[in-house]
Amino acid sequence: MASPHRPTVSTRSYDGHERRHAHEHHQIVLPVAGGLDMEVGGACGRVGAGCGVLVADGAPHSFRSGGANRFVVLDLPAGGPLPEAAIRGTGAFFAIDDALDGLVRYLAAEAADRPLDPVLAHHAAGLLLRALEARHRETGLQAAAVPDDPIERALALMAERCEEAPTVSELAAAVGLAPSRFHELFRIRTGTTPARRLADLRLDRAEALLRAGILPLAEVALAVGFSDQSALTRSLRRQRGTTPGAIRNGG
Repeated sequence: MASPHRPTVSTRSYDGHERRHAHEHHQIVLPVAGGLDMEVGGACGRVGAGCGVLVADGAPHSFRSGGANRFVVLDLPAGGPLPEAAIRGTGAFFAIDDALDGLVRYLAAEAADRPLDPVLAHHAAGLLLRALEARHRETGLQAAAVPDDPIERALALMAERCEEAPTVSELAAAVGLAPSRFHELFRIRTGTTPARRLADLRLDRAEALLRAGILPLAEVALAVGFSDQSALTRSLRRQRGTTPGAIRNGG
């Protein structure tokens, strides 16, 4: 893949096929909706809610996504500025806080229909790189640590993959508990059931995407795990007494 001569910023979606390649430019992938499972230089992670990735030029990497998804992709010339300490020669997964997420959603809106024009892409790249360097100096450019507590691990997994609606059995297996014990501990710790928490997470994510106004309603529904926009509308009306249109219009 040819290396760009200047920074480019675009939005992209990926199909469910796994692919592996390397390219002659640096790349930063930032989530808007859905998730992307990636392996970069031997490190595995998921670009999704709260996590992005930086891939250095020449670094082999594989990626695969299922369901509706959308990402902001920043391609940078190999000889251009890059937080070298952050990538350590291959790549790095990193946490995305609220401020950085706001920047991502602004770029997603600006590049929704076509890549940013070169001048805006240049300034956006500079702003994003400075933001990443600042966070690297403060905490290190890395994804949030996996908690030791099984219920905290389950909550983190549910937040990361709520659109996939993992079952109680799948969550229990992921944190090393029997399903009945997991369900009991989850209710004691959170005051609700895993199914109810997942439903709330999906609706929270849907509301955030609707307010951002980046994706069409049908894509919002698929991105958070609903079969279609009618199912999302019914769930919002039943659980929260509102509709996608009201949320999008500021209601």
